Amino acid sequence: MSVPRVSLVIPAYNETFFAEAFASARAQAFSDLEIVVCDDSPGHAIEATVARLADPRVRYVRNPSRLGFNGNFTECLRQARGEYVKFLNDDDRLAPQCVAALAGALDFDPRVTLATSRRMPIDARGAPVQGHLASMPLAHVSCVIPGAELVNFTLINSVNFIGEPSTVMFRKRDVELDEGGVFTWNGRDYHCLADLSLWIRLLAKGHAFYQAVALSDYRTHAGQQQAQESMDVSCIAERFWLAQEARTLGFLREPAHYRAAVTMPLRMAEQALKSRDLPQDTQRQLRDLAAQMRAAL
Repeated sequence: MSVPRVSLVIPAYNETFFAEAFASARAQAFSDLEIVVCDDSPGHAIEATVARLADPRVRYVRNPSRLGFNGNFTECLRQARGEYVKFLNDDDRLAPQCVAALAGALDFDPRVTLATSRRMPIDARGAPVQGHLASMPLAHVSCVIPGAELVNFTLINSVNFIGEPSTVMFRKRDVELDEGGVFTWNGRDYHCLADLSLWIRLLAKGHAFYQAVALSDYRTHAGQQQAQESMDVSCIAERFWLAQEARTLGFLREPAHYRAAVTMPLRMAEQALKSRDLPQDTQRQLRDLAAQMRAAL
């Protein structure tokens, strides 16, 4: 069996939007492609959708037991046979030229370890969402951005300008798996900013290519893991943790850059503590976290 150039991998769980995501994967204008579906759902709707279409480019993998968020993404990466890997969340959509454009960028410049693009936020109905800061264009023309410059910019502003998993393509060989999985870094699992934890490690090895044309739709809806209230404290904490880890890789070398990267989540914690509705345990976690960040400054 020949090895495909690109593995487009779908960590599937949400049956609601899977058909749209899968259709956008099959519509890619790129021939040297495999589509891998790792099914972590409790039902059989995803399996039925894949079987009904019988696309020879598709490999369907049913996880024998629930792997969860990190585990299913990790299984997708392990299943990928291509030189390049492209995640596709089961609730997002790709433009038909997405894979071809990002693969072309990786082909063109070996210094590039991460190819990304502008993305468009949509709601549960597929309608555009306005005012989404992270999806604002990084540039008005396609360009190569030094890895250190992009990571510093992202951490200082505490916004993932690089993109969600569906936005990025990378070389499989550039990912060094931690024992815990693709979103585990030095023994710590990331959830809220899981994608950014991987992008930082990739950009420590090279540059980013940014395609100024929107190549994916990022869906925002209430069912997302990041939308759950339980993620609030960890979303603040992960910003702080990423700044610490990034510094060990050579990012945020300027003291002013590091202070800015830590000050933003500190302000978020302090703002959250002003709420009178927080459970006592959450208040305690936020106070402890804020104390750690002040000490780091």
